[in-house]
Amino acid sequence: MLGVRVLEATHLYAGLGVQLVDEFASVPSAGFDAPPFGWTTIELDVDDGGTWRALDPDTLIVTRTPGGIVWYPWLEHYRDARGRAPRNYRVRVTAELYTPRYSFTDDGVVIAVAPFDDDNPPATIPGAATKIQLLPTAAYPFAPGVPVLRGEITDNATPPAPVPNATVTWLDPANLLQTDTVLSDSDGEFALPLRRAPLNVLIDIHAERPGLSGDTVIRIPQDLSNYQSIPIS
Repeated sequence: MLGVRVLEATHLYAGLGVQLVDEFASVPSAGFDAPPFGWTTIELDVDDGGTWRALDPDTLIVTRTPGGIVWYPWLEHYRDARGRAPRNYRVRVTAELYTPRYSFTDDGVVIAVAPFDDDNPPATIPGAATKIQLLPTAAYPFAPGVPVLRGEITDNATPPAPVPNATVTWLDPANLLQTDTVLSDSDGEFALPLRRAPLNVLIDIHAERPGLSGDTVIRIPQDLSNYQSIPIS
């Protein structure tokens, strides 16, 4: 339970916390969640009877930890919270060098926050912040030693149109290696790192949107200098 602070007789609880994670730079096996590079913004919407209403960030009280977690301690605080149901909040993230992984299927991450008042604590309190995974865009500063395949995802229209928020992944036929995944940018472009990918071997590059998919085959290092266009249908 996170009690942010006690002010006179008022107990504050952080019912919604957000941790932004650079998925590429993180090491899950070591329990290391890398913070993102560049600027990021977090926007909150509240469910007003089935309609999302954006909250003014200037009116929100925010607590930030040294580890980069953002907590919102005043959400769903009432003079009398008895009889009130939890309310949904939607978290939307914009980042200079990333696209949130949730963009593949959703506009944001929905989190239910329980109400509370000075005498009644919330019925449920999150044990940890919600992690939002961020995937590199084409502008991401990959280290010089990382092989990166660049290209674009398009549809099968005439002329082809760019497809944003498509996952792009290199596949390991033996399913033994940890592969990398990115999302295409708003203009359909992607930059896919190929860490651990074998040299001079055919590698399947798979692109996907819900209900759509497409593939191409490359070899590294020779095809890294070729801009790839992958249509999905």
